[in-house]
Amino acid sequence: MIQRIQSLYMLLLALINIILIYLIDSDPSNSLPISYFGYFRTYITDYYFLEILSILFFTNIFLFKYLNFQLNVLRFISVVLIFGIINLFDERSLSDSFKDPGLLYFSFSLFFIFMTFNSIKKDKAIIKSSNRLR
Repeated sequence: MIQRIQSLYMLLLALINIILIYLIDSDPSNSLPISYFGYFRTYITDYYFLEILSILFFTNIFLFKYLNFQLNVLRFISVVLIFGIINLFDERSLSDSFKDPGLLYFSFSLFFIFMTFNSIKKDKAIIKSSNRLR
């Protein structure tokens, strides 16, 4: 379970989300400025976006026996993150959008999801090849 590389990627993603939860929800003098994450900020604070994503990543780690379900959860999360990237560039200037650290968050998250996705596909291929030998 934890020795698989995709579990480590998902654990890293969950930890990034928990750190952002702490930075955003902590003391107002210590939190991130309101301009960060652009218009997507309301989704993050009002609808518990980061909390839901971190719960999904943690539960996805323990669903290692259900590879297809893991892939579907990762697809759903990646679509939501792509929506976040689109929302960063919507109704803002390009210079403001590229300076926003939310772009780093979304791009790193999508990169790690892509790496997790590839690792799970490799595991599926190994399992299929071992089933052919039986």
